[in-house]
Amino acid sequence: MAGLFSFALLPCGCAPVTYPQENIVQALKDIALKEYGIHNIQVAFVGTTMGVFLPLDQLFSLDFKEAIMSGKVTDMENLFKPTDAAINKVEDLLFSMSRVMLSTDKKIDFYYLQATDIEKSGMELSFLGNIEDVKRVRYWDIPRSEYRKRVIHDIRLNQAALWHQPVRHFFNDLNTADKDVIQSRYFPKTALAKWAKEFFFTDPLGKVTMTGRAKWEILDLRSIPIQDNEVVVYAKVKPSSRDLKAPASPAKAREYLFQISTRGGEEKIRRIIPLAYLDDHPAGISPSFTRETVASSLPNWETEFKTPDIRMGDFLSRQLTRRLQAMLTEDERIANTFLSVKLAFNFETEPKPYFTFDAIAPLRAVKEKSYSLEKGIHEDVLYLWKLAAREFVDVLRSYEFKDYQYLEFQIDQGGALLSWEATREDLELFRRNKKDLKKILVVRK
Repeated sequence: MAGLFSFALLPCGCAPVTYPQENIVQALKDIALKEYGIHNIQVAFVGTTMGVFLPLDQLFSLDFKEAIMSGKVTDMENLFKPTDAAINKVEDLLFSMSRVMLSTDKKIDFYYLQATDIEKSGMELSFLGNIEDVKRVRYWDIPRSEYRKRVIHDIRLNQAALWHQPVRHFFNDLNTADKDVIQSRYFPKTALAKWAKEFFFTDPLGKVTMTGRAKWEILDLRSIPIQDNEVVVYAKVKPSSRDLKAPASPAKAREYLFQISTRGGEEKIRRIIPLAYLDDHPAGISPSFTRETVASSLPNWETEFKTPDIRMGDFLSRQLTRRLQAMLTEDERIANTFLSVKLAFNFETEPKPYFTFDAIAPLRAVKEKSYSLEKGIHEDVLYLWKLAAREFVDVLRSYEFKDYQYLEFQIDQGGALLSWEATREDLELFRRNKKDLKKILVVRK
């Protein structure tokens, strides 16, 4: 997947501070829109991470949901092949992000781009990288092949994007469709006069006027599952007049709750409730849904986009996990001696900073044990650990990261967790081939 994107095609020759921190969000939006025609991106900062959300009408070439439901998927690589339009937008936005990040006075250590298919599949492709790597590849301090290894990319399903689809379609229809279409699609059993007063401007007598039709802008969407196949979506929207002759649009944004059914793999609106309605009808959805409870719980509802708060230790752990996974797929000894290998590096901060290497790796020889009092650590397990330790010390040295005490190795022996550790100082000797890994491992008590 990474090879599809030209991560290293980064700009050069920017002024020291072209984008002051107070203007950085608008600057990135302006570049995306004016130079690449990319609309509706979101930009958010958490800690020293800059996050950007790119909503797409279609991410992958195949219709993901249709392909899976048909059971005719034979080529997984082709299934996850982005469209040319998606590739272009992602690369253009990555390029725009690098321009801004390299020419601002705002402290940015990491960047995060999330490209989400909000119209079809709900699938998303995300990229996480370190700003120093951007600088190093720009000045040829590291090759492009190494830079690609340092960018962490993920593919996953964005469930909230699927839940929000019918709500997006509803407001889009309000903006484009006539009253009869809206009536048949969303209010087949409700008189026009009842719903039109809420979603269309009216004259003093309550009659809907064409000049008074509103244009709806979605400000916020959040969702929460309430039971099997039932979701509630919160929508904060702002109507504005399409015509200067129309009555003035409400100054305040409006809030709604949409009760969504997800039965049969299809999301449908069952009910639309103005949030103000809950003032007089607290049991509108369930007794627990009052205006106060909704307002207090909203920060915990699911959103389509959330910038992660990335720290260097966690970033290195995720990168090391991906690197070693890729290495092991090409290692013949690993394939011949283990049934499978599931591994993860993790970074812990308490009681003091340290890394762990956890691997579920059952040996093919059923009678062999990963560890025994008589033989100690199995030689093939030690081989796996040496590969992990070698990649660990090389990557951390490249980043000059020293804020940790030791690397811990673990074996799950019949439900009992056995642990060994190698200190940072001993790992440096291992890196320099001064000591063997087996000699620096100490049993943790």
